[in-house]
Amino acid sequence: MSLLGSLASFFSQPEVTKSSASFTSAGKTIRIDSFVPNGDKQYPPVIALHGSTGMDDTFSSDRPARMLAAQGYAVFLLHYFDRTGTTDQPSPKEMHDLFPDWMAAISDAITYTHSLPEVAKTGTALVGFSLGAYLALAMGATDSRVKAIIDFCGGLPEQLYVASPKLPPTLVLHGEDDTSVPIAEAHKIRDLAASTDSICECKFYEGEGHYLSTITMLDAAQRVPEFLRKHLGNGRG
Repeated sequence: MSLLGSLASFFSQPEVTKSSASFTSAGKTIRIDSFVPNGDKQYPPVIALHGSTGMDDTFSSDRPARMLAAQGYAVFLLHYFDRTGTTDQPSPKEMHDLFPDWMAAISDAITYTHSLPEVAKTGTALVGFSLGAYLALAMGATDSRVKAIIDFCGGLPEQLYVASPKLPPTLVLHGEDDTSVPIAEAHKIRDLAASTDSICECKFYEGEGHYLSTITMLDAAQRVPEFLRKHLGNGRG
């Protein structure tokens, strides 16, 4: 689909309602924001996972969530740092030590979203940015409820490569000049998918670093719903 076609499609979409709720994970209250098209259908759930700089930095605008929801998805922004009380950017050691707790929060979020009447029970997609992408890929390697992954500038934790997990369909979007998460991490995901006969689409952006430019994100905004439509369906049919 062309960029103009994508924009035309966005402008013709139904209105989307934003709401905020919470659920419990290991006794901790976990906040979750939802963006759901108005109507009485059930929509495939897409859970978005922020990077190490937190929710407000990764998702400084509601617009991407609203645009994706308007394509026929129930989109959720998960405050997974609530599980560990993390308020500042965690250190590498903290990210390593807290990673299992965050995965548990994501697992509980999948269970929670599947309990909602507006959510289709056919499987969940995870969209992760940086640290969130590491979490998304780790969940995809270990939780069969994850049916699709969108990986923005992330990778798979090294210890999970040992088992050569078969990932669900994965879209890898990565800047070739990324110095925070080197492009080699994206190549490893591509190679793992090839070795396990898994579906993996990759777009490596020349001249882009860890924080993708606006024009690059416009390209990604076309690729993400197209990929999800192929591998998760949508609620517009």
